[in-house]
Amino acid sequence: MNKYIIISILALLTLVVIVPVYAMLEPERMAQSQVDLRQEFVSDAAPLYVENCAVCHGASGEGIGAIPGLDNPALWTADYDFLFKTIARGRYGTTMAGWHANEGGIFNDYQVDELVALIRYVDWPQVGELAAAQGLIPPTLPVPQIEKSFLEEVAALSPEGNAWAEGMQVYANSCTVCHGVNGEGSDLGVSLNNPDVRAIETAELVRIINEGVPSTLMVGWANVLEPQEIESLVAFLQNWDVIEGQGLALTPPEPVRIDLDNPEEVLALGERIFSTTCAVCHGDNGSGGTGPALNSQQLLTRKSDEKIQSTIINGGHRPNSSMPSFGDRLTSVEISAVVDYIRAWEPTATWVENPRGSQQGGGPPWLRATPDAGNPIGPESSAQGGGQGGRGGQGGGPPWRQQGEAPTTPGEASGGAMGPSILIRGEVVSNEGNSLTLHSAEGTVVEAMLGPPWFWSENGFPLNPGDQIELEGFESADHMEVNWLVNQTSGQTITLRTEEGMPVWSSGGNDSSVNP
Repeated sequence: MNKYIIISILALLTLVVIVPVYAMLEPERMAQSQVDLRQEFVSDAAPLYVENCAVCHGASGEGIGAIPGLDNPALWTADYDFLFKTIARGRYGTTMAGWHANEGGIFNDYQVDELVALIRYVDWPQVGELAAAQGLIPPTLPVPQIEKSFLEEVAALSPEGNAWAEGMQVYANSCTVCHGVNGEGSDLGVSLNNPDVRAIETAELVRIINEGVPSTLMVGWANVLEPQEIESLVAFLQNWDVIEGQGLALTPPEPVRIDLDNPEEVLALGERIFSTTCAVCHGDNGSGGTGPALNSQQLLTRKSDEKIQSTIINGGHRPNSSMPSFGDRLTSVEISAVVDYIRAWEPTATWVENPRGSQQGGGPPWLRATPDAGNPIGPESSAQGGGQGGRGGQGGGPPWRQQGEAPTTPGEASGGAMGPSILIRGEVVSNEGNSLTLHSAEGTVVEAMLGPPWFWSENGFPLNPGDQIELEGFESADHMEVNWLVNQTSGQTITLRTEEGMPVWSSGGNDSSVNP
């Protein structure tokens, strides 16, 4: 057979096979090409947006004040011509100027198309991350700054206007993080600016704010706000519609620019975020409050930056923790700044005996009430302690002291625990410095603190993964403080608290606290 005929037949067969395969794959190829093109447009448009648009529309497209947000489902499917013309020509009667070169702007057709693609397809939190990486910090968790003249306008609206103005200031300082600048609500808190809330009885609103709402992130504010502040806050919530009806509304702060290469500016950012977002629960300078004290040697010597960052991102991991997740509300730059700010406390942090704070119980009503200075109470002898139960007496204390004899084993004492004693048996998972993690016999993971690092390094005994241990301790902040511990694998015992219930390191404890 002529070789040319054979070549022609093979070529024909090749075409018969390749063309259908190509035709079958072409739709998928075209679809992927469109995805790649959209990605290219969005990637190119993001820096344009951050540099030119974010100051008005927000670093994450959230909108600022009267400027509308662009992270809006209605815009995802908006007509292309509408979006193009709005960007290119601006909008009459608004602050939106024309951005196309033909309208006196700086963008060409291609760049306007890129911005249209951004509005339609972008993942807005990623734009916020990009903005933060360039030092443009969005007001993700805003605390509005209210001018005195604004509050005077609110106060002039009614004979009760002074209470409304005070309540608005309290709301701006303490509530916007969870409930939104204008009471619109968020994933952290419900909407408060609506008729349903205004219909709730005054006494019930006061009770909710005082006591919180169980099984939610709404904690009680009785230990944070004064009664008068709570009453004013309720008055503001009940008359919010009246205030807004007069054109008076809280305005979110604008993004700020910082130099991320300047450590002082980064620390200032961390301080600003902590004071407006974290101090409400963790106290000024991390001193503790509704949440545990963070400015303490217990936390700062045992928690790495990565663990602190993980807690901020993911929220509290312990049962009944009210620590919310901020991973989708703060950018990575902001979270790192908060961690840097917290870490800066370590050189001067004190050893806080009970990091969760002595005010968590709130005290009984009679004790929280203002004392009557004209009716002082004189001391009397105690029926049980014979007058020796005071601060300098010998009454009270752990059970072994009340019984008049010291315990024969560490397990017989409560060890002066700040909370109910807990006995745990389990297996060591890890022991890093003075931080112990074990897997209890009940199947839970327990984190325990073995005294300050300097004490444990001098007086500790080996704890290896897999060792079987028994310990007694009490809950403190996000870990357990240990009274005593027995390594059942090696047979060694260590007592971390004296018979008087004091930490052995505060009484000059040494190697004698470790027994073979």
